[in-house]
Amino acid sequence: MINIVILGCGHIAERIATGIHYSKGKLYGIASRDRQKASSFAQKYHIDHIFSYEEAFKDPAVDLIYIATANPTHTALGKEALSHHKHVIIEKPLAANCQDIKALFETAARHHCFLMEAHKTCFTPLQQIIRKRVCEIGPLHAISAKYCASFDENALKEWNVEESMGGSFYDVGVYPICFSHLYAQSDIKQMSFHVKPYKDYPCDFECECTIEYENGILSSLKSSWLEKEKNKGILIGEKGRIEIIDYWKNTQARIMISDQEEIIRVDQKSDFTGEIDHALDCIQKGLLQSPLMSEKFSLQISQVLEEMKRQRKKAL
Repeated sequence: MINIVILGCGHIAERIATGIHYSKGKLYGIASRDRQKASSFAQKYHIDHIFSYEEAFKDPAVDLIYIATANPTHTALGKEALSHHKHVIIEKPLAANCQDIKALFETAARHHCFLMEAHKTCFTPLQQIIRKRVCEIGPLHAISAKYCASFDENALKEWNVEESMGGSFYDVGVYPICFSHLYAQSDIKQMSFHVKPYKDYPCDFECECTIEYENGILSSLKSSWLEKEKNKGILIGEKGRIEIIDYWKNTQARIMISDQEEIIRVDQKSDFTGEIDHALDCIQKGLLQSPLMSEKFSLQISQVLEEMKRQRKKAL
């Protein structure tokens, strides 16, 4: 069994821990700069080993490290883990830019280690079924996806959003980008953005993005911290459409072809387990990259994020 250590004890780490418990791997340890926080986390999730980051990197029993720390730390911690010959999963976004992504994958290849950006959207049981059935609605013409969430302004005041890689698009916008790329399966031809600021914060609080892919598929994406609305992913084909509320984690979807409608339902104990099991399967096969969430896929996501950041600077 592959021993996994989580770096970081934040909210997302708790959901990752649950996902690992239901996976094929073993949650071997938790690592944090704060020993007391790590101890409380370990007690809550029945974890045997508590580490500093350095201790986790050096422990020969550790096979895979899941980095769930703040976004700006991803590149440095990822390189350090890989240099100690650990396989690595890094919570989205993988890195701040394409240059850092390439450097991470180069480090992984040099040390013969597996590296993957964590995008559960691609690996939930529901998405596995929809990927097999999307052909039923005919050739895809359009994709629509949004992720809108409320925010705590008091908490945001303590967070340097510029240094931490951005606003709503880097935070929740990666979900619609990932969903769009997953089904478009094409290089990007062109993009356009509309960025909305809020007060004097140096980041986007709402972003609308249109992507035209080389294969002709048109995608409309939205992220927002300013409104709470139903988050839906929609695939529109020549013969019908598929709609999924909360497409990155849900257990049901609606497929409509002509006047026929079907509800697809799946079982799921954790929306994080699929991505973890996929990574474990890749490692056991000796792969250094996921055939789905590959370096190219991560670079395509970053391509959109970086262009948004350029457009944001013009707008703000």
